[in-house]
Amino acid sequence: MSLKDKAEAKGQRLLGDAEERIGEAAGNEGLAEQGREHQAEGRLKEVAAEVKETVADTVEKAKDAAKDAADKAGRLFKK
Repeated sequence: MSLKDKAEAKGQRLLGDAEERIGEAAGNEGLAEQGREHQAEGRLKEVAAEVKETVADTVEKAKDAAKDAADKAGRLFKK
């Protein structure tokens, strides 16, 4: 996930926090609930970004390990 996507997710979470606080202060449970929903969506997007980055890193490491193993096997067979 790009830096822009991460920033948008954080912004959504912060907006939700503000909505929840304003809703609670004003006695508007609908707004407070909407804020909690926006916070949850923002957190979900942040976690999804972390998972995506972790998977991409793992795939890259697996590719490197496979290439190293293939290189090593090639050197063994050349001897």
